[in-house]
Amino acid sequence: MRDLTARLRQLCRGRAGEIAAAVLVAIAAGILGTSGLLVAALPASLSMLVFLGLVGARRRHPIFVGVVGGALLAVPTVIDDSTAINSSAVALPGLVAVFLIAYSLGARCRWGPSLIGLLCLTIGVNTTSDTGFNPLFEMVTIAPWLAGLVVSSRRRLGAALEARALELEEEREIFAVASVRYERARIARELHDIVAHCISLVVVQAGAGERLVQSNVAEAAKAFASIAEAAREAEGEIDRLIEFLGSSGEPGPRTGLRIVDDLVRRARASGLTVSCNFVGECEDLCEDSADAALRLVQEAVTNAMKHAPGAPIDITVQGNMGAVSVEVVNGPARFAPSALAGAGGGHGLAGMRERVARCGGTFRAGPTGPGGWRVTAALPRRLPPTTALNEASGARSWARVREA
Repeated sequence: MRDLTARLRQLCRGRAGEIAAAVLVAIAAGILGTSGLLVAALPASLSMLVFLGLVGARRRHPIFVGVVGGALLAVPTVIDDSTAINSSAVALPGLVAVFLIAYSLGARCRWGPSLIGLLCLTIGVNTTSDTGFNPLFEMVTIAPWLAGLVVSSRRRLGAALEARALELEEEREIFAVASVRYERARIARELHDIVAHCISLVVVQAGAGERLVQSNVAEAAKAFASIAEAAREAEGEIDRLIEFLGSSGEPGPRTGLRIVDDLVRRARASGLTVSCNFVGECEDLCEDSADAALRLVQEAVTNAMKHAPGAPIDITVQGNMGAVSVEVVNGPARFAPSALAGAGGGHGLAGMRERVARCGGTFRAGPTGPGGWRVTAALPRRLPPTTALNEASGARSWARVREA
């Protein structure tokens, strides 16, 4: 029984118009046959049956059905046989067919073109009246036509909303992919800054230890101890990055810009000539700006170690009313270029510029003279409202992507 019901549903799916037309034609043919009108008023009966059969095509060709249907309804009046049709019960299936056709004109067509079919249908219906104008006929044509227009507008609105929802879903997917790419680039920059700086220190200390191992064992031991400290620092930074990636929030706060002192101390322990001066209030700085300042100093020192070995490095951090400026200047190289000069991907300056821009700051880098180089950045103490909003939106998007 269930299989039979399923087959019937599948058979009837999408054929409601044809089924309705067949039912109406069968009812009208039965009424006309039993009353004898099918033979006595054959032309009028045939026109009515054909009109009822047009209901099956009302969805595909509503205007054509309206125009032809109106003409068919006028046939009994033209041949002076409308009394026989109106006096029979066949008028009820005719009204149902008129209602369905008028509704399809409003629901399936634009209101302008549908007026042509509606006008022909209304004229044809009124010609069947023996008393002239009958408001009932206008009710069964204009009212369903208006209802069809409302349904059509809601259908178009629903289709537009569905299309917009699909667009928003596609945009969400694109934004999610862009967020993943952005975070991958951000992680790559973090790893670059961490590993490149620590590896540079390790290479410098390893070279110094190799030279001192035969002549000064104590100094060589200090160099190797510095290598171990640099490796531990890199391990701690990578652990902190992994902790951030595994959590839903931002990483824990640093100890402010004074952490630059630790970086300078490790650089000095590697044999570099590094000076660091703090001028004004430099501690009241937001987390993003402080992190950008630290990474900028770290990358600038690493670049000096690579491209200007042995050059003195001067770091100045100056705080003013609304921003903190960071300047890293190195002199010309004093030693021959080492293997570090060819290391890295050449993205250090671009990474620094992007970090500073994310905070709403300004960045400049360029030569200072023969062999010298200067890197400067002005970082706001607080993120601009638009930047903070974008940061929060990006963080939420990345969190959703990780949860998915």
